[in-house]
Amino acid sequence: MIRLAKREDTKQIVPLVVQAIEEIVFMLTGTSSYEQAIPILEYYVQSEQNRLSYHNCLVKETEGKVVGLIIAYHSLELSVLDREMLEIISRNLNLQNVQVDREADDEDFYIDTLSVHPDYQGKGIGTELLNGLLSFAKDKGVTRVSLNVDQDKPSVRRLYEKVGFKYEKVRYIMNHPYDYLVFPINKKIFQTKVV
Repeated sequence: MIRLAKREDTKQIVPLVVQAIEEIVFMLTGTSSYEQAIPILEYYVQSEQNRLSYHNCLVKETEGKVVGLIIAYHSLELSVLDREMLEIISRNLNLQNVQVDREADDEDFYIDTLSVHPDYQGKGIGTELLNGLLSFAKDKGVTRVSLNVDQDKPSVRRLYEKVGFKYEKVRYIMNHPYDYLVFPINKKIFQTKVV
C-alpha cells in the first residue's frame, strides 16, 4: 500500500533517506558524521515545514513495515521549507548566510528522494512509488514533476525513463553533475493510488 507518511514513521524513514542521499546528508545537517546527522534528520522528518518533513513523504508499507519512500514538494515552497534547515546548518558550521544548491526549477513539483529498502529492491516498489507520486501530483493540479539522477547511476536513470521521465539538462549539486529529468503530467491515467 502507498500512503501518506506519518510522524511515527520517522525511525523507518531516516535510514531510507540516508541510503538515498548518502554524503548529501552532511550538507543538509552541517555535520561530518552519520552519528551527528541522524538525530537532525529525525528532527527534519518530524518537522511541520521542512523539505524532508513527513508531510512531503509517501511511503510503501508492506506487512506494517515502511519498505520504500518518495519525498516531493513544489520547488516554489523551498524558501519556507528550508528556513529551519538553513538555521541549523549555519549554527552547526558556525557560518552565516548558508545556502544550499538549487536542485529544481521554480515551476516544478520536485522529487527530492526515492529510496527502497535493500531487502525489497527489484520488486517494482520504486516504480510503484513513482506512479503513486505522479497520481498524487496530478490530483493536486501539478503539471510538471522533476528530479535529479546521479550521472554515475545509469540503472537508476533507466527506472525513471521507464516511467516516462525525459532528460532536460545537467544540473550541478555540490559540484557533482546530475541529469535533470522531467515528467509533464497530462491526461495519463495512473493505476497506483495513494491512500
